[in-house]
Amino acid sequence: MKTLVIVLTLLTSLTYAQFPQSGIADSCCYISDDLRVAIFMDQESLVNVNIAKYPGELIKVRVKENNKILYNKRIKSQAIVKQKFDLQQFPDGEYVFEVVKDREVVFTQKIKLGESVENLAQLK
Repeated sequence: MKTLVIVLTLLTSLTYAQFPQSGIADSCCYISDDLRVAIFMDQESLVNVNIAKYPGELIKVRVKENNKILYNKRIKSQAIVKQKFDLQQFPDGEYVFEVVKDREVVFTQKIKLGESVENLAQLK
């Protein structure tokens, strides 16, 4: 039993350590002891949401426009989450990406269609 606990602990820590840490501006990242989030654009209308967390820990990813929730996903079992959102089909406007942990918004990123990566603004 001890061996199983040690192996699971090691596997969890190695999985958590594999989160990419370079090539992303500070304004699009959130880092704490148990959660890492990066929300950024790598093309004109493609938004990447990368999350590293402990397996079993519940978080939510939301996309809003004018305080209206357009997308809401609960993530619990995955340790590494990589989602891409293609905003090309969305109307022009300002979209807010949120990561929620323990019923609190821990990270918010505002994205405007057609803006470059340098113009992204961190809200929280």
